[in-house]
Amino acid sequence: MKETKKANHNLIRFILRKRYRLRLKMADATNMLKELGEPLVKAAFEDLLSSRIPSKKAEIMLRKFSRSWKDYGRAALMVLSCRAVGGDPSLVSPAAKALILTGGGFDLHDDIIDSSYTRFDTKRKTTMGMYGRESTLLAGDALIIVGLSELHDLDGLSKDKFREVLSVIKDGLLELGSAEMDELALIQNLDATPRMYLRIVNMKAADVESYTRIGGIIGNGSKEEVDALGRFGRLLGMITILRDDIEDTFNDKAELSSRILKESLPLPMVYSLSSSDCKAKLQNMFGGINDGDLDEIVAIVEANKGFEKTKNEIERCIEEAKSEAMKLKKSQLLLSLFQ
Repeated sequence: MKETKKANHNLIRFILRKRYRLRLKMADATNMLKELGEPLVKAAFEDLLSSRIPSKKAEIMLRKFSRSWKDYGRAALMVLSCRAVGGDPSLVSPAAKALILTGGGFDLHDDIIDSSYTRFDTKRKTTMGMYGRESTLLAGDALIIVGLSELHDLDGLSKDKFREVLSVIKDGLLELGSAEMDELALIQNLDATPRMYLRIVNMKAADVESYTRIGGIIGNGSKEEVDALGRFGRLLGMITILRDDIEDTFNDKAELSSRILKESLPLPMVYSLSSSDCKAKLQNMFGGINDGDLDEIVAIVEANKGFEKTKNEIERCIEEAKSEAMKLKKSQLLLSLFQ
């Protein structure tokens, strides 16, 4: 439930505090991703807001949501993937806009599932916190409907490529939705295992794979290149989710409290469920949490090397992603995300 939840949860927020020693040097990539992705995000919401919306309340909600949506990284990845196989990145706009808006719809629906009325330690209200569950559900539906309607502008593609893009979007959304469904079984589940959790992380990363795979298709990449881009996107999606798991566990008490009470536990904590102390402490916390409880559970996770094990999983994904990027004509475009 975390893949699209945070307004600024995108592919450029990899840098962690020094005390945890996990540093992906992406300062230079930050501006590049924003430069490539921001115009597509703005264009997607401009298309949405230029549509006829009879309900004034709905229009206000969607306009306010559009101003808060800052996930530029995914759209930028579609552009980079198209370029990486030697394609024309100007052609990706309809597909990128479709996924931007449907992603926003999933984000709103996630807030309903997670009962997220506020965001972060600032307690800033989410769309649901401002307008309620029912209105948020309907606004999410509107984003998905308008997003999918963007696909009619893909008429510049051959019939085969058009069908291939539609298939990738359909498969990606179904897999993402399936991940959300399966993740419900992990809420307050003290029998969850790293294998169970990583399976769901892999499924949730279908979101990012859709962007990279479609970029390769539109860029006329070979089957081998498109498949490599798909695997690259899947791995990058996993890296992003697991980075946020570390962030939520060690650096954000508000998110950690929400993860314990209402969502799936983050991977560093799942690695620690083999400890009876961890299980007992979490069981007591299900009835209510204070800062002292959070400090204690984080200490238990650190003692059980939850950070180190999650860091190792991220580093494995990074090395595999680099290997996939090397199979592309212009591999440096994607490798630069890690340099």
